[in-house]
Amino acid sequence: MLIMKTVLAAAAFAVFAAAPLPAQVWRSYVHPPVAQRDGRTCPQSAPVIIGNTQGYSDSLGSGQCFVSIDPTEVPGMVYRSYVFFDDGLLMVFSSYGDGEGNSNMTSAREFFFFPRRGAPALTMNQKARTVLVRMSDGRDAEFDPASAQIRELERGRVRVSPKIDPAERGGVEIPRYAGLMLDAGFRMGESPSGLPDGTSAFRNAWGELCAVKNRDVFSYTADGDHAFKFTDAQLSVWLRTACPGLYIGF
Repeated sequence: MLIMKTVLAAAAFAVFAAAPLPAQVWRSYVHPPVAQRDGRTCPQSAPVIIGNTQGYSDSLGSGQCFVSIDPTEVPGMVYRSYVFFDDGLLMVFSSYGDGEGNSNMTSAREFFFFPRRGAPALTMNQKARTVLVRMSDGRDAEFDPASAQIRELERGRVRVSPKIDPAERGGVEIPRYAGLMLDAGFRMGESPSGLPDGTSAFRNAWGELCAVKNRDVFSYTADGDHAFKFTDAQLSVWLRTACPGLYIGF
């Protein structure tokens, strides 16, 4: 499970040190637990650049697998990047300027996708100039190499604002998805799912919604770490009681 925290141990920045700064800054939102994994090996790929898009994949200290998609050109440190994790999370990370340590200069928009099939995987084809991420639910997200922005979801529709501004609340919306999605919302300076009293919303393939308290689906520690608390099997059982009218399909 992924645990997010506003302060990251400096050692985490040593991973893929060859990656430019934008490919590292999102780590300030992520603090992985030291926990046993199930023996999986995360797909690893060194940074590759196509157009204005860099992609790479690796694991965090706990073995949490991820794929990072970042722009190579970030004038004034204003940019939007994407990180896919094997717990189902897609984090849209935005930077609004060069203000290290200033919580008003970064934000996160979070979506989780279920059921989870495995680690995310990156495919970058220089000849075809394509950038694809196989998400943890087994479906693809396609990126525009010229802008490093998500262009298409295999199972849904995505809207991306050309503006990178806090008023855009991350600038990425997924109005339709042919699967179960948890929209954890938007937050300046920290992970939105890090608010125990906050609200997230499950949405199924038919657009039916069920709002839940974050503390019901995320576990929290005394020092502010948090993680999605359910396996897919546990989530299916829990939703039958918490959201009895929501058909989830697994």
